[in-house]
Amino acid sequence: MSQRLDYDVVVIGARCAGAAHARLLAQAGFSTLVVDRAEQGSDTLSSHTMTRGGVQQLDRWGLLDGIVASGTPGISRSLFQFGDHSFPINIRPVQSGPGMIAPRRSKLDAVLGQSAEAAGAEFRYRTTFQEAIRDDTGRVRGVRLSGTDGWEYSVRADFVVGADGLQSSFARHMGVQHCVISPNAHSHLYGYFNLPGQVDNQMIFGRGVSVGLTPTDDGMTIAIVSCSPDRMRSAMRTYGAEGALLKLAAKANAEIGERLQSAQMNERTRLFAGHPTMRRKSSGPGWALIGDAGQFRDPVTAHGMTDAFRDAEHLATHLMEIGYDATGYEVERNAVSDPIFNLTAKMTEANQPYEALAMQFKQLSALMRDEQAWMEQRFRPQKLAA
Repeated sequence: MSQRLDYDVVVIGARCAGAAHARLLAQAGFSTLVVDRAEQGSDTLSSHTMTRGGVQQLDRWGLLDGIVASGTPGISRSLFQFGDHSFPINIRPVQSGPGMIAPRRSKLDAVLGQSAEAAGAEFRYRTTFQEAIRDDTGRVRGVRLSGTDGWEYSVRADFVVGADGLQSSFARHMGVQHCVISPNAHSHLYGYFNLPGQVDNQMIFGRGVSVGLTPTDDGMTIAIVSCSPDRMRSAMRTYGAEGALLKLAAKANAEIGERLQSAQMNERTRLFAGHPTMRRKSSGPGWALIGDAGQFRDPVTAHGMTDAFRDAEHLATHLMEIGYDATGYEVERNAVSDPIFNLTAKMTEANQPYEALAMQFKQLSALMRDEQAWMEQRFRPQKLAA
């Protein structure tokens, strides 16, 4: 392990938000340390779906073509079905590849981490954040870390970024409270199936339950069943995790249920029990939060990785322009996030008619186009000059 103990920026969390942020900072000449308590190359629970805004960022960063060349399938259409009515949304390609992809996180996070290391960032895995170090004014000036052997040590930094997810230990240590934007939440069961011929991103809504199918790496399709937490708990008590996924998928759509029932399931079913859509205060003297650590919305929008990439580049751009003060970043982030956050609150309401759900997804598509336009303007190449 490097003995260096002094950096411009320390990033807590090496997943897609933290690794992308570190890459941009290192490219701009910031000495950057990234720490993560997990093993390098470990997987994490995810819908994998990356909407066009996030794909555009991968494309601009020069990483999209390598991900696609390694076997991640491109997706050119999202098909939404509400009862007997359906509508497709064609996804325009970006400059060097498809407009939507759904890579496994073990691949995506590794690609981002490797590119950040190539740019000059240092990574320390199996390393745990213990506490922030503050000066006499209360400004964060570094962190205390510990390795697998229990040895604790201090690292000085001009700025610290929390990118360690929804249950952020950095945010908890900083005493940051979260504000619930909507108490509504869905529970989601995730399973991987061998479904030959599945090329579209597909979302099917039944009464109180939905199922999504998205092609991912290694010829697999990820199936995600979503419903109220009460209904999910009841189904899992009765049928177990795998049985609940199959039974609920059939409730959403009998044909999809039959496809999944006859398909090979390649990994154990995993549950995300649900969490309210929320936002934390995300900046203070010498620190900031990005990705799910700063704000989280129900996965119904399949927008989490795009949020992570947007925040990662937004904060990096802000630090390059303003210096080690993230106040303006948080204000601007909230403004661009609010429209989709407010829509997510509506989308997670229970027992909505199909017509309302269909209108909400059409609104989501329009809002994502607005967000893409904002990112194209805000992240112009000249903004990222060292």
